[in-house]
Amino acid sequence: MTSLATQPLPQRWLFVPGDDAARLEAALTSGADAIVVDLEEFTPAVGRELAISRFAEFARRARALEIWPCVRLNRLTHGGHDELAELISTALGDSTGTPAAIFLPAVEQRAQLAALDDALAEQEDLHGLPQACLKSVATLESQAGLLAAEELLAPGDDTPRLLGALIGTGDLAADLGLMPDLPVAIITETLKPWRERLAKVCQRHERLAIDGPWRWQHGLGTDQHWANQQGFKARCVIHPEQLEALYDLMPARGADPMPAGGTQT
Repeated sequence: MTSLATQPLPQRWLFVPGDDAARLEAALTSGADAIVVDLEEFTPAVGRELAISRFAEFARRARALEIWPCVRLNRLTHGGHDELAELISTALGDSTGTPAAIFLPAVEQRAQLAALDDALAEQEDLHGLPQACLKSVATLESQAGLLAAEELLAPGDDTPRLLGALIGTGDLAADLGLMPDLPVAIITETLKPWRERLAKVCQRHERLAIDGPWRWQHGLGTDQHWANQQGFKARCVIHPEQLEALYDLMPARGADPMPAGGTQT
């Protein structure tokens, strides 16, 4: 099995529910570079225990296909800490059964990321895993989170496992008061300055910037061309049928491996 540490950083991050066996199976052959089992939004509360119990085996299968197996937790103070402990415990000390990246939702304060880093370090020590093998990704999905991006994503000893950030455009739109039935152009043009802000901060601090999903049937090509110009090299996907199109729409996948210290080099 090829180590993911020697593979290019993922470009296309497919988010899926963790309790739907059929969708998990389909994700493995979807063409995604990374598959994110979303315990926070996509997996109902009644299905989270099942999703966690299945993850280690799913992670091993994904890694064998050179796909990053990832997880989005709930907030640490809302069950995420226990979810993390259960996820790592089910791997039984085998790093191939652990998430390659762990997403934290609704990040607005650096203390949230530092707390996740501490929790990851604790799990590494507890289960004899290599130091800093567990990486984190911040989900910035509010005005407060994006306005604090500079502070949140700056390098520091408190967040050595931080790989990058995802902009949660759906929740950000709601935070901005954008109703879902507004014209697409109004929603997307309003979100562009926030997306551009994240891209620039990530470039400055050598973090991976993951753009938010395109939720509409048409217009992905034009929007992805704009995203490329801003410097985005990765994108969240919630509609698997968009993955094939993104092959041609995104820049050629680079050769930057997962960084040992949590920042893209």
